[in-house]
Amino acid sequence: MRVKAKLVSLWHALAEAVGSFLDEAAFRLVLAFDVLMGRLPRHVEKRWWNRGLETPVLIDVCDWTTQRRLFSVLVWPSLESPPDEAASHHRQRVDAVKSVIARGGADMAWCVHFETDYSLRWDSERKVWVAQDGFAYDDGKRIEDAA
Repeated sequence: MRVKAKLVSLWHALAEAVGSFLDEAAFRLVLAFDVLMGRLPRHVEKRWWNRGLETPVLIDVCDWTTQRRLFSVLVWPSLESPPDEAASHHRQRVDAVKSVIARGGADMAWCVHFETDYSLRWDSERKVWVAQDGFAYDDGKRIEDAA
């Protein structure tokens, strides 16, 4: 019985290794073909970003039972959107991020709630975004405000 289980385990490991190899080989072959045919990734036109008008949105994800902050997410405005549609695209992006986090939390049986801060301000001296509670955010790192 042990020998059979060991053989099945080895067979599954071999099949997984061969499948992973073939998947990677197919990806690289298609990529090489696209490069040879001149189909390179296109650069998307990005518009100028006015930090004073379009601020990122801060989503704090908190534990519902202890009110403890689990993590924070900055949702950046889309620079690929035309200026007249940028605000609605940003709201859609914020809603999509919240939805994904909520579904993931539900799958893990977490009790979470969101605290959303739409009024981040840019501190040009420190080059960070500052939330209402005084915390500064730079590249996703939380830096406690000394003031």
